[in-house]
Amino acid sequence: MFLLSILVLTPAVADATTDPSGEPQPEETVLPAGPAHPVVGERLGFHGNWLGIPVGYGWMEVKEIVPVNGRDAYHIEVHGRTNDVLSKLYPIHDEIHSYLDVDTLRPVRFEKNQREGHYRANETVEFDYGRSVAIYRSLLNGSVKEVSLPKTFQDLISALYWLRSQPLTPGTPLAIDLYTDEKFYHTDIGISQPMSLELLKRGTFRCVIAEPKATFKGLLVKRGRLWAYLTADTNRLPLLVKASTPWGQMSAVLDEDSLPPALRRTLRARSAGNELR
Repeated sequence: MFLLSILVLTPAVADATTDPSGEPQPEETVLPAGPAHPVVGERLGFHGNWLGIPVGYGWMEVKEIVPVNGRDAYHIEVHGRTNDVLSKLYPIHDEIHSYLDVDTLRPVRFEKNQREGHYRANETVEFDYGRSVAIYRSLLNGSVKEVSLPKTFQDLISALYWLRSQPLTPGTPLAIDLYTDEKFYHTDIGISQPMSLELLKRGTFRCVIAEPKATFKGLLVKRGRLWAYLTADTNRLPLLVKASTPWGQMSAVLDEDSLPPALRRTLRARSAGNELR
């Protein structure tokens, strides 16, 4: 999917393993958990690049709380689109909806509508915990498929909110089963030691890098590599996502407007102070 595939280092980004002061980074054993629940109204916007060239943009938003099968659920909406230039060659418009039970935070419904060039996909997935099955339905050809549910899992969108809510121990991977494309993939997510990440016009942030590695039936799934840079504070913001793909390096950088207002004010004050020196 476009939003995930553009989700790699661009000319606007520099990273390092030391602070700008040059002082070594102290090792931290456990980083505190981020938001325990999705925050209604939070909107994270990204701009995507391919080999350093702007190719598109996307956003993910916790829209509202809505009833799903008689229970309240967080409705998370995700969009990914090519920009005007690339759309003339290969237009992409992906839209995804993920619904999480408000109490258990388990995925209860997943919807995907892909338009990529001539390719089309339009599907829904209902996660039936009573029968322990995921019910996949194609809205294009009417096909239906059932897949057994693992004990615990996340879909591709809910996984980010799950990861943000976890306490992190650098060097100790997290394990989760992920649903995508009518399958569940066991995934280990490696967590790096804290480091500094400098984003142009945004500031320098303390981050950890999360790298997922998926397996299916015991075999490592090789579809390129992906690294997500998350702030090492309780916001646990996804500042940058880098991906190595068969088509080259891609990236998505968090827009400045997606930073919490208090953090934006702090960064601007720090930047102004540096300019006066």
